[in-house]
Amino acid sequence: MKKTILYIYLIIFCLPLMSLAEVGTGGYAGAYMKLSVEPRPAAMGGAYIAISDDAAGQLYNPAGVSAIRHSVFTSSYRAMTLDRSMGFVSIIMPTRNKSALGLSWQYVGSGSVDIRNNDGDNMGTSMSSNEHIFAITFSKQFTPFLGLGSKLQYLLKDGFSSGGTATKRNFDVIYDNGASSISINLGALLFVDSLFEYGTMEAKPINDIKVGLVFKNLAAEYKYSSNDNPNLSSAPADKFPYIVTGGLSFKAFQRNLLVALDLEKVEKRAIAVRFGGEYRYNNKFALRTGLDDGIITAGLGYQFDLGENNILEFDYAFSGARVEEGSDHLFGFHFKF
Repeated sequence: MKKTILYIYLIIFCLPLMSLAEVGTGGYAGAYMKLSVEPRPAAMGGAYIAISDDAAGQLYNPAGVSAIRHSVFTSSYRAMTLDRSMGFVSIIMPTRNKSALGLSWQYVGSGSVDIRNNDGDNMGTSMSSNEHIFAITFSKQFTPFLGLGSKLQYLLKDGFSSGGTATKRNFDVIYDNGASSISINLGALLFVDSLFEYGTMEAKPINDIKVGLVFKNLAAEYKYSSNDNPNLSSAPADKFPYIVTGGLSFKAFQRNLLVALDLEKVEKRAIAVRFGGEYRYNNKFALRTGLDDGIITAGLGYQFDLGENNILEFDYAFSGARVEEGSDHLFGFHFKF
């Protein structure tokens, strides 16, 4: 028993201390998508491609959504420094033959920033930027060992300046133009246990082994209009980089411990490594931690049984400082009915 507790401690609490590197996620369109807005995956270091068995699957691997057997309403919020925030609202409804349909809205925005000239004088105007993702997700487990899913997204960017009579300059042109795009994410999930004879994996030290693969940002591109901006000679385009992510997850210790590992390759960037774990006690209380490409994360969750197959779950996550931006706190709840 003592050895078991020691193993759990090593996996869940000590491995995230292997690295304290700080990394950035900016520099390209849709960079905010790398930041989780759902507490459970965020607390597990973002290693979620081979899990995705709840509403967060819409953000990570749409193939995992097929595992949902009850309708779920989800709302979450990420409180960030520098007057930034992220929000997520979704509903998922299981359909026939191990399939599910999800509708979601994700939001990220920044507060107003005063525009100043080279001398530091306030020009009497401000600017801000907000982005939205409206999406439809469909997933189906076609065989006992394979699930596939897709997420169709409408991306919308609102940028604007307001107040004052400051002369327009090149630096605030983007804020007078919105942009939109259609894109798609594709995912696959392999249920390894189902490849063996029924019951074979039950006696093994680890089980519920899953392997996931996701392709993101297919056809995503912001195109800005130059009609109302004399400073622009032609309409610029901001292309989203392609992202390919693979993941592995498994359970141990009578399925109380969940461990996951993801490898993510963003176009023209180095491979990011994410690792995380979750330990559940009495199937109600969950303790989580992880390592998000060098950033330490942690969190917890608790389920309330409301009767009549109704469950309410609250989740919280903490993410360490990222390039001196400060730490973030995430809150969310899921209502299963």
